[in-house]
Order: sequence, then C-alpha cells, then structure tokens
Amino acid sequence: MYDIVIENGIVVYGDLKPKERMNIGILGDKISKISKNKLIGKKHIDGQGKLVSPGFIDIHSHSDISAFIRYECSSKIYQGVTTEINGNCGIGIFPWEKSNFENLKKYIQSQSDINYCELELSKFMNLKMLKKEIQNKVVTNQGFLVGAGCIRIAIMGFETRGATKLEIERMKKLLEDELKSGAYGISFGLIYQPGNFMSKEEIIELLKVVKKYDRIACFHMRNEGQYIKNSIEEVINYGKISGAKVNISHLKIMDKNLWGKSLEIIEILEKAHQDGVKISFDQYPYIATCTNMIVLLPEEIFTGNIDQFLENMDNINKDIYIKIKENIDRRGGKSNITISNAYLKNGLYNGKTLAEISEDLKLNSAETVLYLIKSSLGKVQAIYSSLDESDVLNFYKCKLGVIASDGSSIPLTDECRLGSPHPRNFGTFPRYIKQMRALGKLTIEQIINRITKKPAELLNIEKRGEIREEYYADIVVFDYNNFTDNSTFENPYLKATGVEYLLLNGNIIIDEGQFIKKIVGRII
Repeated sequence: MYDIVIENGIVVYGDLKPKERMNIGILGDKISKISKNKLIGKKHIDGQGKLVSPGFIDIHSHSDISAFIRYECSSKIYQGVTTEINGNCGIGIFPWEKSNFENLKKYIQSQSDINYCELELSKFMNLKMLKKEIQNKVVTNQGFLVGAGCIRIAIMGFETRGATKLEIERMKKLLEDELKSGAYGISFGLIYQPGNFMSKEEIIELLKVVKKYDRIACFHMRNEGQYIKNSIEEVINYGKISGAKVNISHLKIMDKNLWGKSLEIIEILEKAHQDGVKISFDQYPYIATCTNMIVLLPEEIFTGNIDQFLENMDNINKDIYIKIKENIDRRGGKSNITISNAYLKNGLYNGKTLAEISEDLKLNSAETVLYLIKSSLGKVQAIYSSLDESDVLNFYKCKLGVIASDGSSIPLTDECRLGSPHPRNFGTFPRYIKQMRALGKLTIEQIINRITKKPAELLNIEKRGEIREEYYADIVVFDYNNFTDNSTFENPYLKATGVEYLLLNGNIIIDEGQFIKKIVGRII
C-alpha cells in the first residue's frame, strides 16, 4: 500500500531513457516503486494522456526573499518548478559582517529586484541562520549560491580598489564557511558594483575554494553585448586556470549590431568544453531582459553606494550624459526600454517606455534615467527589448545549456506592488517546452533532460531531477500539448496552465490544476 500512486502516465525519466507508460508508487517523500504492474495506494492520480516528469529545476532564480512574503508566491509551481537555486548574479541577502551591515542593505536596495520586501537582515548573517529562519516557509525547494558581491561588501564595503592579500583570504574563509553550510557555489555579478571592481586574482582565489568543494561558479559576465566574446573568454580562462566548474548566467546577445553571432559563440563554448574546461550556461526563452536601471550608468560614477550617488547626482558632467545615452542605445533604445517598476506613488510610469516618460517629463532620455533613479532611490526596474529570437533559438541547440528563469517566485496578483514584472516569472518553462515542441529539433526526453537531470548534475543536487526509485518525489504531471505560458509583457500576472498535478517531497501541492496552499518546500 503506497501513499500515492500515479498510474497510466507516460513517464519521461529525466535521464534520456526512452519514455514509457509506467506506474509510480510513492511512500513518504520518496519514489518507492516504478512498475508496469498495477500498484495500490491510498490516493490514486490518473496520468492517462499526460506526461509524468521530474519536477523542473530552476538553477538561476532570484526567490531569495519569497519565504518572507505573506502572499502566495505560486508563479513558479504552476510552471512545474519544484526546485530553485537563489543567490545569483553576485546578489543575495547573506553573508554579512557587522562592520558592513548597512552597506549590504544599500547593495540589496540598488542592485536587486528583491527590494520590495522589508527584511530583518540581522536574523540571517549566514546561510546557516537563513536556513533556520525560513525552513517550512518555502513553496518550492530552495538552494543557495553565495553572492560574491555580498562577500566583497562584507569584507571591503564599497571600495573600488583591488583587494589586498589579507582581504582575499578573509573572503575565501567567508566563502568556505558558506560552502560547508550547504551553499551550491558562488555567483559573480561582474557587470554590477562591486563585482565589476573585482580583480582577476580575487576571482581565481575564490574559484580555488569552489574547486576544493566541487561546487560551481556562475557568472553574470562583464558584458553581454559589444564585448561579449571577450567576456566569454574571461569566464573560460577562469575555468581553465582554477579547474572549477563555471556557468555563464542567462547567456544572450544584447547588442543589435551582433545579432546573428550566436553560432560563433556556441563554437567558442564547445571548443573550450572539448579542451577540458567545465563550462555550461543557462538561458531564458525571451527576447527581453530585466534588471535595475542603474546598469545604464557608467561605472566610474557609481560604486554601489546608492546614498552617496544620490547626494552627488547634481555634479554629473555632460560626458556622463553622453555615456548614459550610449548605454540606452545598446540596450534597445528608449522606445524599447519599459519600466517594470518605478516605485512611485500609484504605480506612476509602470508599463511606460522610456520614450513616453521622456516626453511626459520634457527631458531627454539620459535625464529621464537619472530622474527615475533619483525618484525611486535607486530601485527602478526596467525591461529591455534587446535580443533576437534566432539567437535565443540557436542557443537551445547547444548541449552545454540548460533553461532557467532569472525570475522569482511571486504572487499571481500585485499585492507586493511589483508593477509590471517580466513574464519569465510566470511562464519560462512552458514557453521553452512549447517553443521546442514547435521547432521539432529535440526529443521530449532531451527537452525534459535540460530542465531536470542536467541542472541537477551541474549543481550536484542529490536525489532530484530524475524519476528513479529512492529519489525524492518531486513530480509534475502535465498536459504536454496544452502546457502554456499565458503571461505577457502587457498582462504579466497570468499563471501557466497545463500542470494537472505537482508533487513536492511526496506531497500533492497542485491538485487538478489548482494550488492547494500546502507549504512543503525544503531548504536543500
């Protein structure tokens, strides 16, 4: 007698083994039996006409504070996601030291899209404390990378210089402590302050610690447009020197002048892999990015300290305005940059383009950017339509890649006043599957592998990512032909449809297409 039996479904195992009709018996939180024979359970789920897959693993997530939101953060589970890895792009909410506590708060405010919720940061200065604080409060299973930006701020604050040998040793010790506590690796935000000030020596020394513990280093590269090839070679070089696993976060080509160069980039990555570099990448299936508007500022005028920047804004010279305008053009131009959240009263300017806001304010585009940054105290988020569909589809073809959202588990309504968030928060995984189904380039086994076993292998996530006996019962039962992303840029708060049942650690949390408000996620 099993607790739950899933019967008559087409099982896609996650490991590239051919799909087949099987029955699955679940006891407690584990898969106990996989058999063609009839199984008896207390609860039976009819999988007739449905695919039965491991729960999807989102290795590039920003759900760092979802456990602290009092509303239902169900945007990911309706996509079939059961596990998320947070702390990406060098950003996170730990670790910190008392001497730089206030600096970490400023960092979160200015560089992250997780600043909409007030946090008592003093309750979790490290992963061990965070695990204790949020255990039994997460909708999905959640693991964490250590943000290199947090590590650097903990030791150096917002210093723009290179670290001393003593400071590097202190950073390495901080990282080692977090890896011992269960962090899956480190993330670098080399485009963001203070990550952009990190020297080659700092990064390689931290990667030596990552290699020692057989973890992974994920890189938001220094440049994803004009100098993208140089940035990729930089990451490859770090992997070659350190021997550590390196992953390029949200691989994309964000410069219209370079659209169509994706096959050349794939060739560079595959050559590095053939040469022994342990390199991979993740990507999301959209042609628009989303991040803080601060990325439009030249690095020489912003160290990461938002208060200091706001105090000195009136002293910005004409050359800086020219550079801001150039950055606007590189990211699609003012008509292709849309405000996701300006954090202004009554949602003012949310959903409006930079061009529309400039016209309303009677300011040029660079002046408008500075106005929005100042008015939001550095929080303003924007969506940049700056990618080409053919490049996105080409990256799908590369075996070194996996799919990840670069988004967060958030509510399906705007209780948190998020404005107009990117649809990737609501539709990444069904959109990917739908696109691959239409292309017909990969088998269903290959499609599922890239969102289950492959990401689990990259991060050494144990006993998840496969339908296998004695593995955790994280399972999605879904209608393959009607699995759909409904979220759009104009109307983002629409859940994905097509997931009939979702099991998390042996518990049913989506039953006949509806979330039953069971909080059974774990910190893994």
